[in-house]
Amino acid sequence: MDELDTPNHIYQISTINALVSGLYDGCVSLSKLLQKGNFGIGTFKGLDGELTLLDGIFYRTRPDGTIYVCSKNDFVPFAVITEFENYDIHDIHDLNSYHDIQEKFDSLIESTNVFYAFYIEGKFNYVRTRTVVKQEMPYKPMAEAVKNQPIFEYKDIDGYIVGFRCPSFIKGINVPGYHFHFVSKDKKFGGHISELSIKNATAFVQNCSCFRMEIPENESFYNMEVKDRSDEIKEVEK
Repeated sequence: MDELDTPNHIYQISTINALVSGLYDGCVSLSKLLQKGNFGIGTFKGLDGELTLLDGIFYRTRPDGTIYVCSKNDFVPFAVITEFENYDIHDIHDLNSYHDIQEKFDSLIESTNVFYAFYIEGKFNYVRTRTVVKQEMPYKPMAEAVKNQPIFEYKDIDGYIVGFRCPSFIKGINVPGYHFHFVSKDKKFGGHISELSIKNATAFVQNCSCFRMEIPENESFYNMEVKDRSDEIKEVEK
């Protein structure tokens, strides 16, 4: 059975541990990702910008924080994708920090042991984003690669948020908790969200009952040292 025949599936390529370790070689094309869904997040081969998939369109974040639609022939080392179609709708108002927003969303979900996809559209008081920047071989671990990553701040901006909430038991495979990317309404700016304040927005919350992961078929992944990288993941995701 194809993933799209499975209600509310999540498809993931590779693991967050592999990405944080420095495995940035592309192993799946954007064309293949589109067969798995129309909504998601990730990064590109060589850690060349943040990937955001919204309404079936792939956006890449440049080092200056601007975004553009990219070729479906591009490849990724890591991505999380779903077909966004079955969701609950909630109005969200006056949440002044990322912490408050996560607490609010936790109150809307049925269980912390289930995967959720979140799509949020509306007006934001404040959004702080960052983006990874293309790396050259030999690749550095992500904790080193992101030390001087560009950071951007936007105030009173309309836009869209794409992301997921993963259960705590997924540690090492994905990032436990929330992981969001931003796209401005005019489709000019975006990136990984590190702080957020919501003025008025609508949140679409999809319970994802099926999680499927594909393992990269390459020597780097086969020979990767497996160890607990929780501290590194916390550092690069904050």
